[in-house]
Amino acid sequence: MNKQVYEINSEEQLEKIIKTNKGVLIVDFSSPICPPCLMLEPILEQLVEEGLCSVAKINVFEQQELAAKNEVNSTPTILLIKDSEVKHKVIGYQPIEEWKKIIDKM
Repeated sequence: MNKQVYEINSEEQLEKIIKTNKGVLIVDFSSPICPPCLMLEPILEQLVEEGLCSVAKINVFEQQELAAKNEVNSTPTILLIKDSEVKHKVIGYQPIEEWKKIIDKM
């Protein structure tokens, strides 16, 4: 299955992707005006291109209830999910090498 980037517009859409995703899924709670979020975006895209994960992007301004439900208090907040279960939560920017290490451990 090809890894891809999803733009999440509802809780139902996110739940479906979590249930059907094979491998690692990164759920990216971010903001279009957050500098660390903007720095992280090409890193996440590269991880997808390398086939290491899929990414579900959530704009916290547009999905405030979903962000609150997932206890997102700052951006970027990243949930790393495998087998429909949150395995890691990372807050803030990390370089690509750190993401690869986290994914490898999953």
